[in-house]
Amino acid sequence: MLVAIGAVIVLTALACGSLRPPEDCGVGGTADESAFSQHFSQMELVSAAAGEPGAEDPEMGTMFAPADTLEIRAQTVNSVEMRACVQERVGGGGIVFDQTLALPQGSTSLPLGSFSEGSYVIRVAVGGVLVRNLSFGVR
Repeated sequence: MLVAIGAVIVLTALACGSLRPPEDCGVGGTADESAFSQHFSQMELVSAAAGEPGAEDPEMGTMFAPADTLEIRAQTVNSVEMRACVQERVGGGGIVFDQTLALPQGSTSLPLGSFSEGSYVIRVAVGGVLVRNLSFGVR
């Protein structure tokens, strides 16, 4: 009987995947709009080829196709060091992109690459302060 209970526990743990917590960018919650406006006048996630954001989905945010190469386009009001961290939003999600880049004043872009089907959030931080959450999905 104890062997059967032990086997059920082991199989349940294996079915649930790793027991470690999901990866985290270290910044989350509500973005600080005041901090955003100190460094940026505009920011959006776009398809690099089309230069346009995808269609809006009320649950997932901006939608893109798996073939789309994405980039963050921003208008900075001063030179700034920005971190972009992309997290999967479902089930024990991992970090699929994490880069800090020094941006000059003016129009700029940060290429992110393409992503597999799923739901994601980009945590944009300046000096460890979350300034923008950009939610998007790929399908």
